[in-house]
Amino acid sequence: MKHTDNDFDEASDSEDLIDEQAAAWFVRLRADTIGDAEKAAFARWRAQNPAHQQAFDELCMLWGDPGLKRALSEAETPLAEFPRPKDKARRHFRLPLAMAACLALLFVFRIELAVFFHADYVTRVGEQKTVYLEDGSAVTLNTDSALAVTMKGDRRSIELLKGEAFFDVRPDAGRPFIVHADHSITRVLGTRFFVHEKDHSDEVKVLSGRVEVTDGQRWRQSVVLRDGDAVSVGRSGHGETGRLDTKQATSWLDGYLVFEDIALSDVIEQVQRYRNGMVVFRDSSLRGLKINGRINLREPERILDTLEKTLSVKITRLSDWLVIIG
Repeated sequence: MKHTDNDFDEASDSEDLIDEQAAAWFVRLRADTIGDAEKAAFARWRAQNPAHQQAFDELCMLWGDPGLKRALSEAETPLAEFPRPKDKARRHFRLPLAMAACLALLFVFRIELAVFFHADYVTRVGEQKTVYLEDGSAVTLNTDSALAVTMKGDRRSIELLKGEAFFDVRPDAGRPFIVHADHSITRVLGTRFFVHEKDHSDEVKVLSGRVEVTDGQRWRQSVVLRDGDAVSVGRSGHGETGRLDTKQATSWLDGYLVFEDIALSDVIEQVQRYRNGMVVFRDSSLRGLKINGRINLREPERILDTLEKTLSVKITRLSDWLVIIG
């Protein structure tokens, strides 16, 4: 059978539309206000075409939520109880992409009000900021970060509420400098180090000096880090001490991200910290593609353009907030 250029254009458009619909359903189904009628409409959409289910499953796996579809299936009202709606009614449940993008933005990138009320310093997505504390120490906040500062008497206490910060601490033997993160507590007299609060663990990396790191619960485990040491701390305590890749760890302080033989999926995970929106892999084989290079963080809107030119891979922008690779 002979295919025309228009045939391929239509196929591509159809794939893009399915990706749009899958993203819209993904965002809507995670909302607290989702009702039985919309769950049934989602089930009908998913059953219409195997490509619908595949696109939705890929989104669930991308966001580490493989149980979402299963939980929804268990909660759904049987399809037999719902007559198939007319086209007009069915379109009601297909959220416009702009609305889906806004919902995704609110869901994925919101900073909780508690953080805003408690924080002394905050950076937006893509923003970096250096602040100078009253004791002469300097703190550089990376993208989408927040911290609270307490300087009272012999107490120098920092609470990293979210994100990542680099600390250049002024030595003062009578006033230990303490950084509290989600899973860790770091004590230091004078040094330069990073603390990065992730979803399930904290990373502490020492550029120079010495710090003591413990889990944030009962000081049941502690480890001393020196120049070039790094450790990850989770609910079960700290892991093995590793060595710091100084060039990669410090590159963001100079406005760049440096990658050396890093998988594209890991690159995208890091890049996503500096831009708003969702990035989805259509071709999963591209996730393991190894990357070498440097990305300019001062132009976050052009980060994906740089990757597209460097890798010669197709990047489709369905909106400012939804991008598909492959």
